[in-house]
Parts: sequence; C-alpha cells; structure tokens
Amino acid sequence: MTKTPWGDAATLRERKLRPGRGTARDEAERNQRERLFAAMVATVAEKGYEATTVADLVGLSGVSRSAFYRHFEDKQACFLAAIEAMVGPALKTLSAGPEKAGVEGAREAFSSFIELIVDQPAAAKMCIVEVYAAGPEGADLIDRTMRQVEKAAKALLDQVPDKQGMPEEIAHAIVGGIQKVIHKRLYRDQVDQLPGLVDQLWDWAFAYPVPPGPLKATRRRTVKTLPFEQRQTLASPPERILRALAAVVAEKGYPDTTVADVVEKAGTSQRTFYEHFKNKEDAIVAALDSGSAHMLAAALPAFRRAPDWKHAVHDTIEAMFAFGAEEPEYARMGGVEMYAAGKRALEQRETVTEGMEGLLAPGYELKPDTPPIAAEAVGGALYKLLYDHVNRKGPETLPHIVPILVYVTLAPFLEAEDAYEVSIG
Repeated sequence: MTKTPWGDAATLRERKLRPGRGTARDEAERNQRERLFAAMVATVAEKGYEATTVADLVGLSGVSRSAFYRHFEDKQACFLAAIEAMVGPALKTLSAGPEKAGVEGAREAFSSFIELIVDQPAAAKMCIVEVYAAGPEGADLIDRTMRQVEKAAKALLDQVPDKQGMPEEIAHAIVGGIQKVIHKRLYRDQVDQLPGLVDQLWDWAFAYPVPPGPLKATRRRTVKTLPFEQRQTLASPPERILRALAAVVAEKGYPDTTVADVVEKAGTSQRTFYEHFKNKEDAIVAALDSGSAHMLAAALPAFRRAPDWKHAVHDTIEAMFAFGAEEPEYARMGGVEMYAAGKRALEQRETVTEGMEGLLAPGYELKPDTPPIAAEAVGGALYKLLYDHVNRKGPETLPHIVPILVYVTLAPFLEAEDAYEVSIG
C-alpha cells in the first residue's frame, strides 16, 4: 500500500471527521484537503498523473465530489496544491541549514532531505517527476522551487572562503546535477541508492573552484538557423513528421500535442503517420532518438579531431549546442518538453547522457579522487543549463553558453586555470 506524507492510503477513509458540534469547520476543511492530497499521491503513484481522475480522488479519500470542488477547481489545482504542501517543509529544511550552522548545518539538512525522499518515494516522485505532466503550471512550480534551492546553494557557497564569488550559473548547474541524479533514481524506482550517494554528491558540489575570470568566449560563434520549411524540404517523410512533432511540442507542450496537430504541421496524413509510428509516445521517442543521432553525428567528428581530451570536451560541447541552435525544435523538445513525455522518453535521454559520461572517463585518470558520481551529475548540470537557457532566451543562442558548459564539465577534473582557458577558447 502506498505511503504518503499524510499516512497510509488504506487509512484515508478512517480519518474522515464526522460532522458535529465538536468539529471545528477549519479542522474539517484541513482534514478533507489532507485526505485529498494523500489520495492524489497514492493514485498518481499507481496510475500516473494523466490517468488519475477526480473520481479516483473522491473515491479513495472519502471526500464528496461537491466538497472536492469546494476546495479545488479541478484535478490540476489539487495536484499542484498537494505538491506545494509537501515541498514547503522540505524547502524550509534545506534553506535553514546555512543560516543555522553554516556548511555543517547544510550538510545535515541535505542528508535529511535525501532521507525524506527515501522514506516517502511516492510523494517525492510526484513532486520531482510527475509534476511536469501537469503542463506549464507544473513546470513553473518546479522551476520556482528550484530557484529557491539555487539561492540557498549560492548563499552556502559564499560562506566557504575559497568559493566566495562563485557565479550563479555554476550554483544553478550544481543544483541541476543533484536534481538529475535524484530524478533518475525516482523514475527508475531506485531511491534505495540515494543514501549511498550523499557523500559523493556533496563532495562533487564542492569540487568546483571559482573561475579565474568571466566565462565568456574570446570569440562568439554565430550559427545560422535555416527556416523550418527549408529544413523540412531536405528531410525524408518520417523525418518531416518527427521535426513537425518537435515543433508542435515546442509550441504547445507534449500533453496538449495531438497527432492531428503533427500531421497538419508536417503537411502529411494520419495514415502516413501511423505507417511509421504507433502513437504519439512512440513518435516522440523516435524524435528524441533522431535528434540525438543527428547531434552526435555533428559532435563526434569534432571530438576525434581535437588534439587532446580537454579540447575534445570543448569541441564536442560546442558542436552539440551548435546543432541545438540549428535545430531549435529538437533542442526545446529534448531539453525542456521531454520531461512530460513519460518514462520511455526519459530513458531515451539517458542514452545521450550516458554517452557524455563515457566522454568524461579520461578525466578520472587525470584526477582519480574525483567522486564517481561526477560524470552523471555533470550531465545533469548541463541539462539544467540547457533547460534554463532555452526557456529564457531560446535555442538559437545556445552557442553563447558554451564557456560555462565547458567549465562545468572540466572543472572537477582539472585545475581552475586550465579548465578556464579551455572554456573561453
């Protein structure tokens, strides 16, 4: 039976307050909300957010349908309210660490946070993985939450003498790397691995030296993005469908994208679509695979031509993010929208990030004491920077952030000066 922050789901109906003179109205209202939140966690854990219905929630919670709509406008409002109710105390715990006891207090708060995730995996999965399925509102909620965590991380780094003045982008990247490691363990149902990674993640977070100068390229690479229609004329019929899918998902988000939208954008028929793909999910997995294959085709020659490993990392990242600028629809889909596309899409992303982890293997030969989790966490950090930049400025300017991406990748394995010089080109 699924355990929730408000108790075992099997006891939800037993917690129903009976009406009477001794029951304060606000207590009854609070009890109803808590039981609805617990029902949301339990049902989403079993069925996923999209398949969860208001009928499921009222049936499991014992709250009447009329009472549900007195509290919430719809399922999404209840879902987001439940997440906010769970995230608030966790954020307070994380943020209190640096203020109360400096680095040691923050370290204890981080460990307690991981323990909370392990103790309440269904609730954590809803807050960190399923939240994207609620559309832009869900993504906005998790983004606002992570900004608070990043602010606390920056304040913590500023308390460490040799970390003072750390650029905010690196604090963002560090939090993103940790978020990615947690996210992966949650959707794979491997949260039991997290306690064993606490020390590694903490050491990786503090492995970053402050860059010796501004992370700006000595020369800025300009990438020309061809019009969507022109790129479509050069593609095969399946590729036109996949790029059209990426374009619609970039515009509307994955949950609101339909096959009809895709075939209209591709200028083809539903019959042609279903000749190549079973459904929308099958198509987005294929689109992620196609985009990744094209990106790697652009990046591998750059890797092979480089004179040494550190420049191979630079040239590969530069080529990958130049591809993102050339194919902005794929960049937005792969960097932002794929979080809402389900487990198969997330696994497809892991194929790409694990390839990046292999690229970093020589770094451990240069610095053997680098935490083993560093390669995986770096991949998450790069995704975080990609996600933020695409949301704020769009994919077309991705080459502009290559220096920060390269520094985040190399700094755990090299001296600060060396990582910096390679980063700025």
